[in-house]
Amino acid sequence: MLKFSQINESKTFIPDPSVIKKYASFIIPLYIQGELTCKDELLDEYLDMNKEKNRHKNRNMVSDLEILAIRNLFDNPMTTDGYSQLFLEVEKKCPKLEAFLKKFYQKKFDFK
Repeated sequence: MLKFSQINESKTFIPDPSVIKKYASFIIPLYIQGELTCKDELLDEYLDMNKEKNRHKNRNMVSDLEILAIRNLFDNPMTTDGYSQLFLEVEKKCPKLEAFLKKFYQKKFDFK
């Protein structure tokens, strides 16, 4: 009988995708409008994931654009530290998100 030389009891952290998706949904329109820039592939991936026929398949998946959107305010939300920052922000009623979005929505729009 062989003895175990090493026991690996590492725990894998899996964040709640619904919290990430709801928070990022306020920032993603800025990428679609062109106010914030990202690679076209990320935007195409996000739009493809949210088509009507794909939405139910991708309900528990977080896209790279959603992570990029949250990284404007916090660390990576897929890590324990980043997710805890995001969770505390949501509990405080999102003051950082409000301050971030305020500078975009106070601009005067010129429709020409």
